[in-house]
Amino acid sequence: MLARVRLSVPDRPGSLGLVTSAIGASGADIAEIDVLESEGGRALDDVFVQVRDRDQLTAVCQRLDALPGVQVTGRQMPAPPITGHADLELLDHVLTAPQRGVQTLVDGAPHAFGADWAAVVEYANAEFAGVVAASTRAPEPSQVRLSSPLRLATPRVTGPRGAEYTGAALVPLGSGALGLLLVREDGPEFHRSELWRVGQVGQIVGTVLTPV
Repeated sequence: MLARVRLSVPDRPGSLGLVTSAIGASGADIAEIDVLESEGGRALDDVFVQVRDRDQLTAVCQRLDALPGVQVTGRQMPAPPITGHADLELLDHVLTAPQRGVQTLVDGAPHAFGADWAAVVEYANAEFAGVVAASTRAPEPSQVRLSSPLRLATPRVTGPRGAEYTGAALVPLGSGALGLLLVREDGPEFHRSELWRVGQVGQIVGTVLTPV
């Protein structure tokens, strides 16, 4: 099973080698490493690993946390499949058939952006007005609560029984009243590089989107 481990590591030669050795010693296989940022003498990386189960993922994280200067800042299992261009494929599907673009967007966004579920939400008078469409695994629309204005951000999102999710992104769809909500129920927060990427997609699809 594919898992994502987000790491803060010293930005110096040899750090990545220690990380890969620790993962290999845990019996896991590295599928991909995505460098999110490198500044102030540290780097933030998403490491995608193949593990048997959650127990093995825990063992991997414990080994990594034990390395000097290395800190596990988040993890997600299962992680989305790594295709490399899932966001562009989603954009193509929406633009090809904009009349059903809202549902196409929410169905494909979790895979494309590493979320557990997605919803297209609507705002009225600058306030959250409700859910227009949602992907599978999303809570009932009446159970989704958003207190943030419609802007590119990582908002607080509450679901059933007041549960607050660990990672969420809110993305305006063009300049209208619709936004794309992405939620990781138990995973790392959306990094600013991830926000920028999904924000670009939001601006493009917002020009052609036809509400359901």
